[in-house]
Amino acid sequence: MPAGKERQKIAVGDAVVYSSHGIGRVVAREQRTIDGTKREYVVIDLAADLRVALPLDEAGDRLRPVLDGASFKRVQKTLAAEPTARDGSWTRRIKESNAKLAGGDAVELAELVRDGARYEGAGAGSRLSAGERRIYLQARQLLVREICAARGLDEAAAEKWIEAQVAPPKENGD
Repeated sequence: MPAGKERQKIAVGDAVVYSSHGIGRVVAREQRTIDGTKREYVVIDLAADLRVALPLDEAGDRLRPVLDGASFKRVQKTLAAEPTARDGSWTRRIKESNAKLAGGDAVELAELVRDGARYEGAGAGSRLSAGERRIYLQARQLLVREICAARGLDEAAAEKWIEAQVAPPKENGD
């Protein structure tokens, strides 16, 4: 759907995702005049009592709807997939992971969570650097909140669902 049409659909009461800030709710649409220019803004309440106002013409680029059924399936498939290889230096991995985190795409968050969960739990202690662990935990928090909003779950149920997806398949003893 073109961004212009998406912008017009933003309504008060809508749950939206604002990249690395996570889930928010549109609480108002209002006209503001700044430097003599009148523009329409959407006001969004986010976690931790953060409230942002975005010009409507930018909101379509910065906001996305909460996971729908098809997107939820893609997240589920991503979480269950094999982790990506950890090639290259940790500084490059952190740079790439930060870009995914800042983008706020649910499938990319799922990649960070899948890889972080698998490497965090591997062997004796974490195989993640402190920076990688911070990114993993932040991505997990954002994904948990989105799953809660998309599926009407509490955080404990969303965490349990994620754990079930990233758990390696059990060997069948038959």
